[in-house]
Amino acid sequence: MKVFLYYDGDCPFCKRYADILKLKKCFDIKICDARIDLSWKKSNKDIILDDGVILIYEDRYYQGVEALDMLLSICKYDGIFFSFQKFIFSNKILGFIVYNCLKIFRKVALWIKSLFI
Repeated sequence: MKVFLYYDGDCPFCKRYADILKLKKCFDIKICDARIDLSWKKSNKDIILDDGVILIYEDRYYQGVEALDMLLSICKYDGIFFSFQKFIFSNKILGFIVYNCLKIFRKVALWIKSLFI
């Protein structure tokens, strides 16, 4: 089954996330810049890109913490970085806290980036 991961192409953190996890070794995944490829909007108009990464797996939409948790649960990659993330995002409270902190860093990074463009 094909897995689709949409990320904010303007975000320097989002751009590299899938490569760091080596997701392409886990399953057949298409990694897309959600600002260029808008196909994620066609089936689910309620999703807002600023709420986090978007994952489409088995015709279901996941976003933010749920998307990361699903990615990490279906991927069988081993490693310290992967195990650490799996520990964080499989815990709903810890995952929520960490993900929202990351969203704040993302907004700050995008704001700083906008100052230099």
